[in-house]
Amino acid sequence: MKRYCCFGFLTLLFSAILVAADAKKDYSQTDFMRVSKPEGKKMPVSYDTAIARFSDDKNNVHVDLIGAVHIGDKEYYAELNEIFKRYDVVLYELVAEEGAKPNLNTGKNESQSVLSSFQSGMGNALALDFQLAHVDYHAKNMVHADMSPQDFIQRFRDRGDFIQMLLRIMILSAKKSGDQEAQDDEMKMLGRLSGSLFFAPDPALSLKRVLAEEMMNQLEDALWIIGGDGSAIITDRNAATLKVLRRELAKGKKKVAIFYGAAHLPEFAKSLETEFKMKHTATDWMVAWDLTKDRSARKPSAPAIDKKAPNR
Repeated sequence: MKRYCCFGFLTLLFSAILVAADAKKDYSQTDFMRVSKPEGKKMPVSYDTAIARFSDDKNNVHVDLIGAVHIGDKEYYAELNEIFKRYDVVLYELVAEEGAKPNLNTGKNESQSVLSSFQSGMGNALALDFQLAHVDYHAKNMVHADMSPQDFIQRFRDRGDFIQMLLRIMILSAKKSGDQEAQDDEMKMLGRLSGSLFFAPDPALSLKRVLAEEMMNQLEDALWIIGGDGSAIITDRNAATLKVLRRELAKGKKKVAIFYGAAHLPEFAKSLETEFKMKHTATDWMVAWDLTKDRSARKPSAPAIDKKAPNR
């Protein structure tokens, strides 16, 4: 009897090892955004977003996840407009009525949100440009793939996301109030921000460098606060996008891009691998914020992901 129990246990253990070996690696926001620094240097040269390719070789289909930065260099948005021309369809985020398209050079749709206005103001302070003002959403292959304001508000309320976010902010604040290292880090960050604003020869550039690194440092906390998996902000909006993706693939589209904020991309990547049976085959990077004085981090041309080997 003991022999059979031992054999059964070993069988289960071996099965678990096989399942673990076959499991997909979890994705995080750092797979889709980064701050680049030359080796051995302290000063960052760029804040980058990814183009991550997922391929279905059997059906000759690929879906590229393109990370969006809502305020960035004007050159970054110009490069994106050229890249978007490669695709049969580009699915984009915008909590608005179905089919809504912002007007180029104004960044306004029928009801510009308070958040959009804030982002535009931040762009001015950092000498950056606003995404909605420069991305050509009126190109024929651009397809709205997001929730309507009514549906989003309803799901946000149904899930209790607002209360959950407040609770998480309180928990995080309480945790950091008792963490001397966290407090010291906050004081250092405030000192760097003050130095950028009042003492740096180029305040906008200095501020961008500080914020780029700080945003990367706070990714995990920010995603936890908004809810991540199981929130209206991430999961329900992603579900709306994947519904549009299924529709476009059913129409026979072969080259598809999903243009969304980096917080959404780990869930998209997981869905592409598990539901759509695609494999991650390549990643390229774009400079969203050039953090050098002479724009030396800027790539001379749009990324050539089709020629890239997998780096993951």
